[in-house]
Amino acid sequence: MADEQSNGGRLDSSQIFGNLSDGSRFLVERLANEVTYAAGATVFLQGDEGDALYRVIEGLIEISVVAPNGRKLSLNLMQPGDVFGEIALLDNGARTTSAIAVESCKLARIPRSAMRNLMAEKPEISMELIEILCGRLRWVSQQVEDQVFLPLPVRLAKRLFMLSDRLDGRRQELKLSQDELASFVGASRESTNKILNAWRRKRWIDMSRGTIKILDRSALTGVAEALD
Repeated sequence: MADEQSNGGRLDSSQIFGNLSDGSRFLVERLANEVTYAAGATVFLQGDEGDALYRVIEGLIEISVVAPNGRKLSLNLMQPGDVFGEIALLDNGARTTSAIAVESCKLARIPRSAMRNLMAEKPEISMELIEILCGRLRWVSQQVEDQVFLPLPVRLAKRLFMLSDRLDGRRQELKLSQDELASFVGASRESTNKILNAWRRKRWIDMSRGTIKILDRSALTGVAEALD
């Protein structure tokens, strides 16, 4: 369950509103409430009503989808400054993904109704949201192409780099289990574990319980770019 405080989420450092005028950004900032989530808590689930836009102030949020057979595919990790839930501001549909707190998180939450009213008054805000959404669609399209056309070792190396780029500035090791990594590449734990153990024997990575550390970025780059 989230804990909420009024007008606590400052948006001036967020990439989604970085190009707005000071006056417009101030108007957006006034709409935000600060909410906190404990590790493992649900921000929203796939299929829920899309009632708000979020920006991460502190912590990490996992964005994922679940297939009808119950299989989960993790799409991204949102870190401080990242915005998610923007589709809810542009249509009346349900959430297309789930958002779960990986660790204790502090978020800025902007209610959909209030933001829609402001977007009607400030068209430049709508245009920036559309640009962000188009960028997300291009990114998702690339992930789908990778999933369909790339062999598992290439997908795995690319995902390790993506996660490393997002997290290494905050910690030396990726706090990620093999099950979680498997969900990021859309593979079974067994197949993922087989490749990771081969890379560990080659000293390309190191692993311990719940952590993975890249030791030889050059070797993994060769794997990630094998089909380029």
